Amino acid sequence: MLMKRNMVAFDCGNSSCRVILGVYDGEQITTEVISQIPNYMVRVHQYFYWDILMIYQKLLEGLKEAVKRAGTIHSIGICTWGVDFALFDKQGLMIQNPLSYRNSIGAEVLEQMSDEQRTYLFRQTGILCDKINSVNMIKGMMEKMQPIFSHGHKLLMIPDILNYLFTGCMVNEPSELSTTQLMDARKRKLSEEALRTMEIPSGLFAPVGRHGTAIGMLHSNVKEILGISYDVPVICVPSHDTAAAVLAIPAEEEEFLFVSTGTWALIGMELEEPIVNEEVRKRCLTNEIGAFDKITLLRNSAGMFIIQRIKEEYEGEHGAIGWEELNSLGDCHEGVAPLFPVNDSRFFNPVHMSDEIWNYLVKTGQASGEKDWGTIICSFQNSMALSFASVIQGLEEISGKKKDTVYMVGGGSRNVRLCQMTADATGKKVVTGGKESTSLGNLGAQLKYFEPEMTVREIRRLLGKGIESTAYCCGKDSGEALKRYQKLEG
Repeated sequence: MLMKRNMVAFDCGNSSCRVILGVYDGEQITTEVISQIPNYMVRVHQYFYWDILMIYQKLLEGLKEAVKRAGTIHSIGICTWGVDFALFDKQGLMIQNPLSYRNSIGAEVLEQMSDEQRTYLFRQTGILCDKINSVNMIKGMMEKMQPIFSHGHKLLMIPDILNYLFTGCMVNEPSELSTTQLMDARKRKLSEEALRTMEIPSGLFAPVGRHGTAIGMLHSNVKEILGISYDVPVICVPSHDTAAAVLAIPAEEEEFLFVSTGTWALIGMELEEPIVNEEVRKRCLTNEIGAFDKITLLRNSAGMFIIQRIKEEYEGEHGAIGWEELNSLGDCHEGVAPLFPVNDSRFFNPVHMSDEIWNYLVKTGQASGEKDWGTIICSFQNSMALSFASVIQGLEEISGKKKDTVYMVGGGSRNVRLCQMTADATGKKVVTGGKESTSLGNLGAQLKYFEPEMTVREIRRLLGKGIESTAYCCGKDSGEALKRYQKLEG
């Protein structure tokens, strides 16, 4: 039995960054949110950036508070979103703040690629071509920002950057690295073929880390700021927030369906090995590296970003509103729920999300007259649940594995309406995971450092002890609505 451990999880998403203290008492892990700060893109002229130094500073302040509360901390792990990165020169200095995937650079590069090139890249990596994949931003920088790119010696993903700032050690974490579309999901290593095809030097990348091992110890300067003299290992955890959240899913099955909902919705199935064929590509599925060499066959789909934008715009007109009250506005719509294809490019990052949705509904004959917030919210709720169901249907067909349960984690799992609608849309039982799935998965991976023999199943069982799950059963047949939604998707 492990001794008591005080572990710190950094959980950074597109909208907020949090520092969470996890205390393992030998039986289960309890968590406490130490601090939470908003995170947002910063626009400078035509480009969107992330203020990574602000993020680091706020995490450092939260870590200092965690040390104060716990007395001693034994380890740290860092999780963030995927695909974004920064370049470092030969001296180890960051060249510029990381560009955001919401810039148009990646889309412009992808548009220039032929279908043959996209197919080849998919076959070499198992990763679907997508405008947000890091490979496209890298190519775009090589073309549009050559003076900057030419000084790049190493490329670190967002969590790799933070690990480096805390330890001074450069390591590329595998689940994050797979979001570049430069890793071969079958071999779990960088694809020389993909690198050569995209004319990207392999020397640009640091050594690839291994989950459950130490990236390095806290840098002496960090320890001085914290006021500690002992060493603290920073652990290589599944740093892509999806991979960490999936590790915390309370499933006993070896392979299972999941929906991880945050800014994005990752709809997938955890597998032992990737599936790389034309049907996977046609269905817009991708094989990402998960925790401890698992594979998450998934669709990177639109998520709560849409409703977050709707909420901001509603509050701009009507004042502050809580999430429960906002969701209840959807009940004001009467009749058949209008639908829109959530992954259509027009809903990626429009100037006014609510107007974009309303204009689409009017154009397709599903609405008329003045903009109605209840109709917009009803449309989002139903469209989102049906988008989950559509992907899940494809996952079962491709894998040949029929499942009765969908595990839902992340922020969307707290949306009771969305969970019930997902159960209805899929015809399956929906079981929610913990409120802090990414952080729990992060903490579970840290335990592996202290107990190397611990298996993934044992980690899940341990994490499950502290999770309050809710089950939602299918209440109505949504088969016709699903067909209608799939027709809109084309």
